[in-house]
Amino acid sequence: MIMQEGMPGAGTAGQPPHEVAYFLDLLGDSHKGLGHCEAAIEAYRQASEAFRAQGAPCSYALCLFKIADSHLSLGEPWHAIGYLEACLPLLRDLGMTRHEELARQRLDACQAELAGARLLGEGRAGWRSCTGRSRPDPKTPASPNAVAVFARPG
Repeated sequence: MIMQEGMPGAGTAGQPPHEVAYFLDLLGDSHKGLGHCEAAIEAYRQASEAFRAQGAPCSYALCLFKIADSHLSLGEPWHAIGYLEACLPLLRDLGMTRHEELARQRLDACQAELAGARLLGEGRAGWRSCTGRSRPDPKTPASPNAVAVFARPG
């Protein structure tokens, strides 16, 4: 794709910028449909930048959602979280309740998965403290029999 540099408002091959953004969004959809998630992410990323620059919040929010979805398809929830966190307030403000609910569900699933893998910590949005719960010290077995169970050969 040839981008014309230095010409304000110029898109690809003389196309208006909004047409380029929609083309990139559709290109991302095509890549995603073919299972080429990395290429889809790049196309969506470029489309999202163009939509944001044009002041098209609906298309921008949906591209962020699609980027997150593509990262989830690659098994990369740690990358998806930031995109979901970015698109959620936009979807809410735009009244896109179906997409907002889907994004919230995916964000919750990502946070749960990363918390389970201990990749979410304090200072990260969505982190839930465990200080209110009583938990045994990790160095102390939960019960006297726990050591014997783990010490026996299987």
